[in-house]
Amino acid sequence: MCNVKVTLVSNGTKEIIENVTQIDFDLVEIVVTTFFEPARVLHGFKPVVVDFLEGTVVLEEQLIEE
Repeated sequence: MCNVKVTLVSNGTKEIIENVTQIDFDLVEIVVTTFFEPARVLHGFKPVVVDFLEGTVVLEEQLIEE
């Protein structure tokens, strides 16, 4: 089994979500599902890297310009 990690990049900080089983992409939100935690619903993030060999996904928070 391949373990996938999602890295959330926001304001220069990184948070890693491990044991990811599914990622659902929508125009409004991204839902990250794991084995052991409740699903995370993310707003304002965009995928920047999906590395299948390393089993990693990088999601970066989008800056909202006003």
